[in-house]
Amino acid sequence: MRIPVLPRAPSGVGISWLIAFTALNFTLLYNQAFFSNAWQVYGASTKDWPFLLSLGVLLFATTLLVLSLLCIRFLTKPVLILVTLLAAAASHYMRQYNIVIDPTMVTNVLETDSREIADLLSVELLLRFCIFGLLPAWLLWRTRVTCTTFAREVRNRLGLVAFALLLAAGAIAPFSAQYAGFFREHKLLRYYANPANVVYALVASLQDFLAPAAYAKPQALGTGAHIPAEDVDRELIIVVVGETLRADHLSLNGYGRETTPRLAAEAVITLPDFWSCGTATAWSVPCLFSNLGHDHFEPEDALGTENVLDVLQHAGISVLWRDNNSDSKGVATRVPFEDFRSPERNPTCDVECRDVGMLAGLDSWIAGHPEGDLTIVLHQMGNHGPAYFKRYPAEFARFQPECRSTELASCSRQEIINSYDNALLYTDFFLAETIRFLKSHDDHFETALLYVSDHGESLGESGLYLHGLPYPLAPEAQKHVAGLLWFGEGYRIDRQRVVDNTRGRTSHDDVFHTLLGLMEVQTPEYDAARDWLRDAHHSP
Repeated sequence: MRIPVLPRAPSGVGISWLIAFTALNFTLLYNQAFFSNAWQVYGASTKDWPFLLSLGVLLFATTLLVLSLLCIRFLTKPVLILVTLLAAAASHYMRQYNIVIDPTMVTNVLETDSREIADLLSVELLLRFCIFGLLPAWLLWRTRVTCTTFAREVRNRLGLVAFALLLAAGAIAPFSAQYAGFFREHKLLRYYANPANVVYALVASLQDFLAPAAYAKPQALGTGAHIPAEDVDRELIIVVVGETLRADHLSLNGYGRETTPRLAAEAVITLPDFWSCGTATAWSVPCLFSNLGHDHFEPEDALGTENVLDVLQHAGISVLWRDNNSDSKGVATRVPFEDFRSPERNPTCDVECRDVGMLAGLDSWIAGHPEGDLTIVLHQMGNHGPAYFKRYPAEFARFQPECRSTELASCSRQEIINSYDNALLYTDFFLAETIRFLKSHDDHFETALLYVSDHGESLGESGLYLHGLPYPLAPEAQKHVAGLLWFGEGYRIDRQRVVDNTRGRTSHDDVFHTLLGLMEVQTPEYDAARDWLRDAHHSP
């Protein structure tokens, strides 16, 4: 039996018309997040409705311009199909979590692992992707395109570009005063323009992806670093790199709920005014181990130079990185690295492998290094969203009802907060267990713990979820992060001095120098003004 096949359209469609129709389709059907956020800003007053209409026209003109520059004769349909699929996926996530698609977000996606990808998949995504991705892509593929001569196609394309520019100018001109405020005060809205944001982010991320080849041999840093001869005690320092933990949800910092009961029983020093370098792991983790600082940091620059872990190794300190997150984001390239994301190495796994499993076998590693100082980095899964409910075993589900869905918009804000706080309870347990482990080595080492979260998280405030907004536009919840210090009984330190040093504003910029201070390393790269332990060490 012969299966019937739908015939192709009998007459072709000109490339310019196909581009224009696709641009209109994107504007009307793939920009719910853009129009929703624009409505929140301008929709309250009827006098702003004409301006909202002009924003829609400007969005269409911008999309038309981008597609006109991307589509080249026989590549037109493949380009439009690819952009349609990408725009459909981006539209879902911007609508679902009110996130934006920028180069940092694309980098996060490219560097994520299968566990994190699985958390972001849902039935709604599948349905929307079929309707707004696969179906339009199939229709584009079935459309017969009529190609004219090269010279005529160039003229047509130049005409389309000119039309897009004139349309944009016509949309802006009657509202020039309002657009001045729009571009100055509402920059975030521009990041919702789909698919222009996706195209820009992909191009910028591709440039960053190709950058590592230029940095195969990073510039050495702190090669003369050393431990002073008078420092005869051995240090054992554990650095915990947290995930997505905001400062205002720690009861240690005054949060109304008891989210850190185990840490409250320890002599920890919290960092109440602690700020991240970025709003995403791929940016913040390399930045906090770098000496470049927030104002000068770029991921490609971090690839081109060594970081504080390299400096520690130059000083003769043994370093180990254990990871239960996606990876070290390039920080641990030159130090021993152990992956704890699978049961083959992590002994504490149920629905996923738990952070506390990273403590397994550390005694043996320490015993295998009978001389010198030791630094261990533990990279948590922590409070990684949107599947907060997966980040903790059932016995930590204290706050109820909890959100047990990755589609956060389907949960109430209180349910989301409950799940997030339950995950924090597990981090409290993990950090307390890490402190207990360090205490068991107090007889032979000066022990200390440094905990820093990589970035914060939006939990529905102003309709925002997750993290990753451009830093200047991100809310405080994504930048004001958790941090703390703990010192063992044998670590000779003036705790009150450390408390005084950390009462003001602190940031990821200080971690490089504080870690050198913890290990008592001397090197020209060390800046005492940024060390939380400055003037706090007791003489042997």
